[in-house]
Amino acid sequence: MKITSIMARAVDCGFNNQKLQTSRVASPMSKFARFAEQRASWMWPTKKVFVRVEDESGTVGWGCTNGGEVVELIINSHLARLLEGEVCEDIATLNAQMSAALLPNDRSGFAMMAVAGVDIALWDLQAKLSAGTLLEQLGGSKVERLPVYMTTSRPEAFDGIATAGLKAAAPYGPESGREGLEANVALMKRFAEAAGPDVPIMIDAFLAWDADYTLRFAEAMKDIPIAWIEDPIHPQDVEGLQKIRDGLDPEISLALGNFAFSKADCADLLRTGVVGILQPDVAWAGGITETLEILDLANEAKVPVILHNTCEQPWALALAATRQGGALVECVDRGEESLLYELMGPRPKITDGHVPIPRNPAGNRPPNYALEAFDGAAIDTKRG
Repeated sequence: MKITSIMARAVDCGFNNQKLQTSRVASPMSKFARFAEQRASWMWPTKKVFVRVEDESGTVGWGCTNGGEVVELIINSHLARLLEGEVCEDIATLNAQMSAALLPNDRSGFAMMAVAGVDIALWDLQAKLSAGTLLEQLGGSKVERLPVYMTTSRPEAFDGIATAGLKAAAPYGPESGREGLEANVALMKRFAEAAGPDVPIMIDAFLAWDADYTLRFAEAMKDIPIAWIEDPIHPQDVEGLQKIRDGLDPEISLALGNFAFSKADCADLLRTGVVGILQPDVAWAGGITETLEILDLANEAKVPVILHNTCEQPWALALAATRQGGALVECVDRGEESLLYELMGPRPKITDGHVPIPRNPAGNRPPNYALEAFDGAAIDTKRG
């Protein structure tokens, strides 16, 4: 079957209204006073980008990624014209074409988010054409559910509730001095108390720290065991990462790769030998096709992978279930209700610290408010 149309629409799903955006959370912009108190004050375009791919049979595949109007523009003005008229079954070649076409300008960030959105839609299209599920396309799974750790700003909400771990977003970085460091440690004490003695706790620094601050934090935490420190500095600062790894307690892992946007980025990180856990995001790192290769690289390097923000991405859950042994997945706590929980289907229900793997034969399906953004494009509810 040939692809007849590819369309992307950026839709506001309330990302900048959630607590992780409106409260103090450390970031690369924390050193600038104007932007220190809220991520929402500086964040990149935060609308979700829904991608619709249709073939000549009228079947529709759906994908979803980040990057707002920037990624929408890349898909609609560049990638769509490259793939329309191509045979949709050879996804690997289509993915390679998209990446090659962007190579002269960029192979990271927004560019790979755009590739990911189209790639995910192509996989969804193929599953629908085969009258199967993505899980089956990926080889099937013998497990029915996966253990979940929670990223949250309210650890007390999970006191006594089964989870595979609790992760905090660091509120402060080096610019806040000793007072900020003490506040970070106090926060982790709250997490340790809520988690209990047998549940690991972790912290995400979101590229806000430097090597010396990371080691000072780890020293201050010596009486409170933590499982990992996530993205303390930029992933391309290899010298800084090596300094952290050399000075860090061997029991504390470095979790990296949230901002590794391709197989090449992940390969560079893995070659450093400092990665304890690799955490690429399927919807940022070139989609399902690229992530399959990343998983192979990590497997060869014997580095475990936890796919970033897994529970909001049914394709990430499917990859974890089919291509990883003993996978652990992430759920971002956005409060009791959020549109972000249901971007491509019903909200996954977490029970006893586990989430069921997606077996919905209908595949990806955006919410009605997102469908309306496609200007009445014909959608066959049986096929798309």
